[in-house]
Amino acid sequence: MVGKSRDVQRRLALLMDLWNDILEKWESGEKLTRERVVDMLREAYSKEKISPLRGASIPEDLYDKEMASLYVVGKYGMGLEEIYPKLFDEIFKNEIKYDRAINILLTEDPETARDKVSVILGGRLDDNTIARMFRLKFTEVYFGFSDEESLVNLLKAFAKAFPEKERIAAKYARFYIAFKVAASIYRGDVRDRITKEALKQASALSFSDFQGSIPDDSYIEKIAVGVFGVRRNYIRGILGGTRKKKHYS
Repeated sequence: MVGKSRDVQRRLALLMDLWNDILEKWESGEKLTRERVVDMLREAYSKEKISPLRGASIPEDLYDKEMASLYVVGKYGMGLEEIYPKLFDEIFKNEIKYDRAINILLTEDPETARDKVSVILGGRLDDNTIARMFRLKFTEVYFGFSDEESLVNLLKAFAKAFPEKERIAAKYARFYIAFKVAASIYRGDVRDRITKEALKQASALSFSDFQGSIPDDSYIEKIAVGVFGVRRNYIRGILGGTRKKKHYS
């Protein structure tokens, strides 16, 4: 979605360094739990002043959700899952389940997928579990390990398998579009209201199956400021139609 932008490069460097710390502890025989690794992730982000990938809200379990980034970089960026399967089983049980569920949704017919995913994720699916599953695919897209089409296909496949939960897929489509536009503003690809609106509407075409997936500008602003550190007066200038030069906080 954003290629090798400055933000992606910073996050990749941080997560790879954190993986080195984790592997050093693991190989030395230190007992590692998911809670311990979440704390290490929180400390690393705090030190580098990096915000977890998120929407407008800041949930209490944000850093536990951000473990998706560590998992994706470790698995797809560094090829560690095959080398350290026990470590992944110990720390990333949730992400492994979401990965399995995603693969089933993308490859099985809706009825079969519904049954299998329900078993993998635990019977009645709550909104948080579903959003975490979508987040894993979104994170792959963000870091460039998967393409946007795969996320679109996942949301559509989920809505077909779980039509009563379609609103969650629509809500996630709205988040993704807002995040994509915010990231484009951060990179400097979007510098005026017309370009912003064009990108927003073009992106929404991919998610046309979902009603209410087009985000409003206030949502885009919250992500741009909260996640990317874009100056509020700069983005409001864009949303209002004027151009500014400096946009990093």
